[in-house]
Amino acid sequence: MNISPRTKLVGLIGHPVEHSLSPKLHNSLYEKYKLDYVYLAFDIVPDDVGKAVEALKILGFKGFNVTIPHKEKIIWFLDSLDTEAAIIGAVNTVKQEGGKLIGYNTDGMGFVDSIKRRGVELKDKSALVLGAGGSARAICVYLLKEGIRKLHIYNRTKEKALDLIEHLERFFPCTSLGYVAGEDINCVHPDLVINTTPVGMWPHIDVMPIENFEFLPHMTVVDIIYNPLETLFLKKARQTGCITINGLDMLVGQAIKAIEIWTGVKVDYDEAIRTLSEKDKSLL
Repeated sequence: MNISPRTKLVGLIGHPVEHSLSPKLHNSLYEKYKLDYVYLAFDIVPDDVGKAVEALKILGFKGFNVTIPHKEKIIWFLDSLDTEAAIIGAVNTVKQEGGKLIGYNTDGMGFVDSIKRRGVELKDKSALVLGAGGSARAICVYLLKEGIRKLHIYNRTKEKALDLIEHLERFFPCTSLGYVAGEDINCVHPDLVINTTPVGMWPHIDVMPIENFEFLPHMTVVDIIYNPLETLFLKKARQTGCITINGLDMLVGQAIKAIEIWTGVKVDYDEAIRTLSEKDKSLL
């Protein structure tokens, strides 16, 4: 990579970020497509988000991604949101344009693409979403747009789950939405189970977002974590006969949309996966 004074800066803010594959993925694609960009990751604690955003703006960053736990708080520091980010109430991609910061959300797109790529139908199915943060918001909106019939949400903080349900009901009033408590979680029997929390992510790989969950062979189980590629949650689901999907597809899907927002260049999904796997043989 040839970095010069003309090289454009993009990056990632979150806490933590040392596990992230995004710098490897983005920088490999910029090299492949001959784009004069460099992607950097910054570990920003929640109290410093505003200062970090101001610093990135002053330094002339063309844009940046936002990951856990800043996807909702970041909105306070932006000038505007695109329509879907406003509906979701969370942002994972920011573009600086004309001195203004515009927020987008590409998480839901990447998630739905990863499901469809495995041949899993969503229309008229039931889903259980674990978590109620920024990623959960994006995924729930796109599940509902795809015609999910019934959506259950579990979160360790009940009030946050109820807030999300109330938000979704404003946009999808005809869908069955409900909170499920931990003690009732095995009464749901969904077609699709999605972990949107960081529980089970490296280095804490020996824990699961819900204990003693009864996986059934008809279920499709998704964990949006990609480090490790198979979490303990996914391992138990696979051993029961479930279809399992890790977070790598979603990572790639949301990343290529972010690149399009920043650069105008459309990156092919299969080429992105191939490029990433060439850089890290352990991924595929």
